Amino acid sequence: MQYLPEPLDAGLASRLRGIFESAGYAEDELARLYGVSRLCQLDHNVARRGARPTPASACELLATLFLDAVWVERGVAEAILPAPDWAVIREAGLIQEEDGRLCARFHIYPSGGLLIASDRWSNPDGTPIQMNGEIVYPSINPNTQRFIDLLPGSPCDSFLDIGAGTGVGALLAARSGAREVVASDVLPSCTSYVRFNAALNGLENITAVTSDVYAALSGRTFDRIVCHPPYVPSILPRWVFYNGGEDGESITGRVVEGLPAHLRPGGLCLLQMMGSDRAGQGFESRVREWLGEAEAEFDVAFLIQTSVNVESFAARVSGNEVRSQQEFTALMELFRRLKVDGLNRGLLLLQRHKEKSRPFTVRRECPAGFGVGSWEWLLRWEAAAISRESQRILLDTPLHQGRTEAFDVRYRLEDSEWIPSEYALFAREPFVVECRAHPWMANLIALCDGRGTGREHMETLKQAGVVAAETSAAEFAEAMAGLVSGGFVEVEGFRPPRAAG
Repeated sequence: MQYLPEPLDAGLASRLRGIFESAGYAEDELARLYGVSRLCQLDHNVARRGARPTPASACELLATLFLDAVWVERGVAEAILPAPDWAVIREAGLIQEEDGRLCARFHIYPSGGLLIASDRWSNPDGTPIQMNGEIVYPSINPNTQRFIDLLPGSPCDSFLDIGAGTGVGALLAARSGAREVVASDVLPSCTSYVRFNAALNGLENITAVTSDVYAALSGRTFDRIVCHPPYVPSILPRWVFYNGGEDGESITGRVVEGLPAHLRPGGLCLLQMMGSDRAGQGFESRVREWLGEAEAEFDVAFLIQTSVNVESFAARVSGNEVRSQQEFTALMELFRRLKVDGLNRGLLLLQRHKEKSRPFTVRRECPAGFGVGSWEWLLRWEAAAISRESQRILLDTPLHQGRTEAFDVRYRLEDSEWIPSEYALFAREPFVVECRAHPWMANLIALCDGRGTGREHMETLKQAGVVAAETSAAEFAEAMAGLVSGGFVEVEGFRPPRAAG
């Protein structure tokens, strides 16, 4: 049975929050308790991971009630928490009671330093529930954790979280200094949970709206728009949080199409999603088509975290769960009809220009541990690289060595002699990059010690005969820009966060 949380006033919310805080009900402690490195790795199937011992502390009791959501004997529970705490918990409507036992009506768990409530994912006996179309999906799962880990933490004026679910992304923005936050979701049940979670965390600068993407937000604009949309094709109907339209990109496309009307100049849109390459056209190119006549006002960056083989996606749901033959066949027919070459899960970033300037489009592969600092650096550098100041920056600023992993040379046999024919550079930070290179690029990278400028290195390479004497400063700067974008060379004032650290 699904329960919706009751409204919390500020006083009751503060007392309730105090109970969890006093018990040490925090992510690190719960991860230790359950034997996982991060709480998002917790197996939601309580029956599969086994029953926990009878709780002996307040933290263990709250975990059994609100994470496991299984029955606890009333005598055991009331021996651990004092009567005033139980009065608060009951007043907040968190508990159901039956035959001398207590059980939580819904889950409450820490996520991103917040306390988040969502629908139960198991029955009081530990068995999984039968999900329905109105379920409010939990925030402690790897996909949602990746999403909130990549959200910008700096203040802004107005923030919109589309498909907010529990509202964890919007709540983090409200806590991080966004003046006004709107959390929208198509499900009224999500709206109820967002309001409850905002009150539970003492955050007043957030508004919950029931809306199908921008439907209830006509005329409103925002500095930041974020979304973690569903991306599974609707040929496999399951749940709202799962259904991404016929091709899996319906919600993503609608969010992007609405940006010209809803994202302010200088604003940023971030989506954690999956996009497909089709008939040789990269996903990022189709994103530009969705922007319509306003596409020249936007920069587009598609940062790939995982590339998925079409057949593998069609065959497997997740983990060890395999699709039926009917589902597999239907998905493969869909992918063939759409001419899908490949599927990529990752981060889509769109930033709108404050004033008229050249837009850029980039695609990168993310390394393990990729974070906010890396994508912020990429957007900042790529904007500088196509600006009027780019040549000055590249030629008159000190250069540093990047994190080049290898410089490979391929030889071919000509007239019984091995001749160098191809050169390639490889890097894994701040992004995984492999690119064709010229021999002089290896010499340049070796020279970059943080003291000499691009212009000085150009002259050194010309004097050594490594770079042709007739090479212009503009040509040299253009080639260097590609090396900086790949992470092979770093420019003072634009160093990636990992290397700078």
